[in-house]
Parts: sequence; structure tokens; C-alpha cells
Amino acid sequence: MRHCSARITHLIPLHHSHDAWSLIVGRVWLCIALLSTLQLVDDAQAQDVFGSLDDPSEQTRSARWDAFTEFTGATGFSLIGPQWRGVGRFDVTSRGSHHAFRMESSFRSGVYGTHDPESDEWRDVLRTLDHLRYQPLGKGRYVRLGTLNRTRFGSGHLVNFFSTEASWDDRSVGAEVRLHGQHQTLEAFTSDITRRATTGARLALSPFYHGRPGITSLQVAAAVIQDERARTDTGNPFKAFEGEVRMTAYRNGSFDFVPFASVAWLPDYGQGLLVGANLENANFIDLARLHLSLALHYNSSDFRPALFGAFYEVSGPGRGIAADGKDVRADLPLREIKRGNSILFESRILFFERLEFWYAFQRYHGTQRLSEYHLRLQFHARDVRISIAQDRRGLKGFTSLFGDLGPENRMRFQFDLRLLRQVWVLMDAHYTYRVAASTSGQTLYSIQRRFDPVIGLRARF
Repeated sequence: MRHCSARITHLIPLHHSHDAWSLIVGRVWLCIALLSTLQLVDDAQAQDVFGSLDDPSEQTRSARWDAFTEFTGATGFSLIGPQWRGVGRFDVTSRGSHHAFRMESSFRSGVYGTHDPESDEWRDVLRTLDHLRYQPLGKGRYVRLGTLNRTRFGSGHLVNFFSTEASWDDRSVGAEVRLHGQHQTLEAFTSDITRRATTGARLALSPFYHGRPGITSLQVAAAVIQDERARTDTGNPFKAFEGEVRMTAYRNGSFDFVPFASVAWLPDYGQGLLVGANLENANFIDLARLHLSLALHYNSSDFRPALFGAFYEVSGPGRGIAADGKDVRADLPLREIKRGNSILFESRILFFERLEFWYAFQRYHGTQRLSEYHLRLQFHARDVRISIAQDRRGLKGFTSLFGDLGPENRMRFQFDLRLLRQVWVLMDAHYTYRVAASTSGQTLYSIQRRFDPVIGLRARF
């Protein structure tokens, strides 16, 4: 025990830990204060996708008797880049009526030694937390700590599929908060609870809401996002602003037709306009949730829709994605983006706690390769679990999806299969990023491929 304490103490630089822990405590207290500010109601009918709010892999249990805690211990091999190592993996998962929790840790070693990025700083202790969420049923409250991978504000004009996992060894533990009331919804996130990070807040008001379509369903929302680590070319804080209006124009049965419009602005850079409509069903015969969206983007130069997205942590101000084998950028910084427009199509079907299929393609019409693609596919059954997530940029038309992956590509494939009773085979394949080069003005990231096939025991209590 003494050696373990010494190891942890060694990982924590004392001259930085006080400020970091003060920041953590401050943000936790802020979440607690927010929980008591609004008169909250059940958000079962809420259609906006916000982070992991309805992620089927993290849901709390609807009945106390259905709660469980699950332990997994496994061993096998790990490939990171060109190097194979042995790996030991430990996983603890818990689901209750108000909470969901998962912690995962891996230890790698072999002829090349240990994988140092797993234990070279005190934040590696926090990175063992996948998620810890509090979501009492029917209360309109949702708080989550953990890595972010699907955070969105509203229609996704500025924040869409935002992730803190792009550079896996440097992933950060962030936070999501959602407070939903009859006439107001407050959403907020931060990419890192321990230091200066990307932070955003969105307030949506429905002053006339009575549960019926028409003008009484009008919703007005405003959002602000700031990257506390970055500055604009003129030395100002790097901020973004968004305003949105939407309403349920027509209802047929349980299907809603919801037009919306959004304007977004990056001070010192550009602005964009988004108009479109959703076809939504929040609860189709108590079986599934359906969402279809079609929208048009009109963008000025120096503006990129969904800027705070899956690649922002490796492609934001002061950061870039390196071309294969080269120390030059493969992605486009804001100043090089030209005026253009794009069409967005999105489809999502969620069978509660069982199956999710989420597809989005933003087709850019212009001379630059600015099209984007996102996929989330999950299936959970008693003896098998499958999860596929992919984000791609640097595309042209739809057919470019079938070409080379390119450097602007993130993908993760997870597969768990029960062989016999408590014996499971687990596979995790991951396209992530690592630091390739760093100068005083910019950090470049290159793709790092990871593959972990393991076998082990899983017990549920």
C-alpha cells in the first residue's frame, strides 16, 4: 500500500495539483448549484440529442431489481502502432435506478517495455473513468463525468459529435449537464474538469409551451462556446455564439414535423446560417425513438459548420492533423476555408437500451474537401455486444466514403462475445491520434492504430 501511494504521489506534480483540484471542486459545486435552480420535469419527450443522455450503453435501470454490478478481468495482446505487447484489462460497470458507472484500466508490457503514456502523469488515474452519470428517472436531471464522444447543442450547428477521445492517450475527463423544465432547458459541457478547456452552455426557452403544435411550441435558444486555451489572430479569446428558433409545425399521431433555423458566429472569423426540418417520434409504441433531419448550410469564409466536433481536440486553433508521413497539415485551418454551402442529412433510430443506428452526412458544395460523415451503431444482447463509431472529414461527395480513409478519420470497433458461461472474448480496434510534432505555435497529430484482442472472465452481481 505504501508503494502504491508513493507511485500515485510521484505522478502528481505538487505545484500543479492544487490548482487542478481546486478547479475540479469548483466545477462539481457548480453542477450541484445548477441542479437546484430550475423547476424540472420528465424529459422523456425531449428530442434534442445531447451527449450521452440516451446512449444505450450507459442507461440507468428503470427498476431497482434490475440493477447490477459487473466485473471483468481479461488478458491477451495489444498492438499500438507497430509494437505488440501483453495486456491485462480490468473493468467495473454498475447500473442503478439513479446512476450508471464504468471504470476501465489496462496494463501493457512486453519486450519493448511498458506503454509509458498510460502512467506518465497524474491524470492517467482519472482516465480510468469511462463515465459516471446521475439521472433519476422522471426528474429532468442529467449529470455525467467522463470522456465525451457525442456532445451536441441543438441542431449541431456549432457543437456536433464533440469528442475528447481523439488523442486516446491524452483523452480528458469532461462533464455534461442537462436540466430540463417545462419552459426551459439548460445544457452545458466542458472538455476537461481539471484545467482550461473547451466549455459551452446553451439555454432554450419555450415561453408558451402547452404540449401542442403551432406557435405555442416555439422555442428560442442561445449558446456560447469558448476554448479557454486558444486565442484568435487578433489576440481575443476564441469564442463562438449561436442562436436558434424552432417549433412543432405539424403533428400526425406521435410524429412531429419540426422546422428550425440557426445562425452562428465566430468573432474575428466568419458566420453561418442553417435552415432545415426534423421528423421526430420520441416514443414509437414504447419501442423506439426516431429522428430524421434535412438541412441546408450557408457559410461565409473562415467558418466551418460543427467546428466543435469529433476532430476539434486535434484540429482546433494551434492544433492540426499531419499528412501521412509528413510534418505538414492535412486538414484546413479556419483562415483557409472559403465561402460555400452544404446539405445535411441525418437519420437516427434508437430501440431503447438495445439497438442504435445513427448516420449523418454533410455534403459540402464547393472547391474544398469539407464534407463530413458520422456513424454510430450499437447492439446489446445477453451474449453479444457490438459497438461501431466512425467520424470522417476531408471528403467530397458520397462516393468518397468508399475511397481511401485519409488522415481525417477516427474509428472504433468493440466486440464482446460470450464463449461459455462467464468466459468472454473481447476485441477493441481503434483509430486514434498521437502527437507527431510540436513547435511553439502549433501541435501536429498523426494517426495511431490500436488493437486489443483479449479473453477473460466476466461476473455479474
